[in-house]
Amino acid sequence: MQKITDDKNLDMKNIILLLLLLAGGGSMAVAQGKLTEEKRKEFEAQKVAFFTRELDLSPSEAAVFWPLYNEMRKKRREIEGQMRKGANEVNKASALAEEKYAEAIGKKLAWEDELQKIKKEYYQRMTGILPASKVWRLGEAERKFQRQLFEKLCCNSAVKK
Repeated sequence: MQKITDDKNLDMKNIILLLLLLAGGGSMAVAQGKLTEEKRKEFEAQKVAFFTRELDLSPSEAAVFWPLYNEMRKKRREIEGQMRKGANEVNKASALAEEKYAEAIGKKLAWEDELQKIKKEYYQRMTGILPASKVWRLGEAERKFQRQLFEKLCCNSAVKK
């Protein structure tokens, strides 16, 4: 397994922003600033290379996989954004009635159901154009990529101390 190429110019701020982007917060900002367009493109290129390698996609498979995957991620990010907003509203409230907590739980469960429906829809579409074995490995590829970003964050922060 090849590690994501090290870039000594990536500082902790940008790594955190990359993690937020991966987690669905592509437009989120950290107090220190926003992810530059250059860093976002670099991150996306690393992600494409990593997933293409991990899933062993041929060029023709990659050509049909990436538009579907990006469409799925966009839909998931929208739902995840709603979930974060809803959770922040509940967490920031000083005192809520039990009914409001019950309502928030209902919304959270509905969003989680929606995320699962999106995943099911796109995995089914992907298995129509790719071998199921490659679609199966997608979840693990996402976890590996995220884990590598966390490792990079840990290594960079340890070096800077």
